[in-house]
Amino acid sequence: MTDATKLQTEECICEPYPPEAAALGCEGCAPKMYVTCDEESVLAQMRAIKEQVRAISNRLNEIEKITLDWTDLRTTEFGSEWSELTVQLEDLRTPWRESEQRLDEAIERKLILLGHRQPKE
Repeated sequence: MTDATKLQTEECICEPYPPEAAALGCEGCAPKMYVTCDEESVLAQMRAIKEQVRAISNRLNEIEKITLDWTDLRTTEFGSEWSELTVQLEDLRTPWRESEQRLDEAIERKLILLGHRQPKE
């Protein structure tokens, strides 16, 4: 069985990825790479967002364990921190959704380049 990580780490000829080519996609990578530079860029952003969410979630879990009572959570000393952290989580949802959309677009471009889909007119 072939290791999937080996398949996607083939040398990319477009690194560093030029901004003017972002709209076109990475034609230099296709079709020899499973993950194009465009996709990898978006996935890196999504990993960064996920790290932020994980840190916030961990802190929320710590606060929950300390307080042990949801009804009094807002009146405790951690109430303002809890509120701030939940707002931060909500704020991270927008860039996550935007990244998901950009990833879908990058995958669609790759599928068009590979001939699996027809370009939209």
